Amino acid sequence: MNLKNRSRIFWGAAVLLLISTAASAEEWWKDSFAAEGSAPCDNNDTIVTFTDKAVEMWEVGCSLEKVQKIGGLDAIILDMTCSDGETTEKRRELLLKLEDNKVMRYPRQEVLQRCSELKAQPGPDPKVETAH
Repeated sequence: MNLKNRSRIFWGAAVLLLISTAASAEEWWKDSFAAEGSAPCDNNDTIVTFTDKAVEMWEVGCSLEKVQKIGGLDAIILDMTCSDGETTEKRRELLLKLEDNKVMRYPRQEVLQRCSELKAQPGPDPKVETAH
């Protein structure tokens, strides 16, 4: 293989890698989360679910109007209109992906953990009494 063909293969692979990385980086925030360290997501009132069109929380639903990616960071700004059934308000939130696959949510300053990871956490070992 000559140098020209190697160069084409290298640049083609680099472009594919960048495209696949960018696509997955855009999706990191689309999931169900709950407050860090809380109970599993079943019947948990801290659950928040982010999709490409909405944010659903306990007793509050929001429709996304704009999603802005922040260059150079795993962070996005969400502009949304939220309603609790009685009142409607405009909100803006920043989501920042943390190294441990958790998400920091501003201005609430809360750390969210993926529901799938909360379910995967092992529970405490059952205490087994032995006869002496």
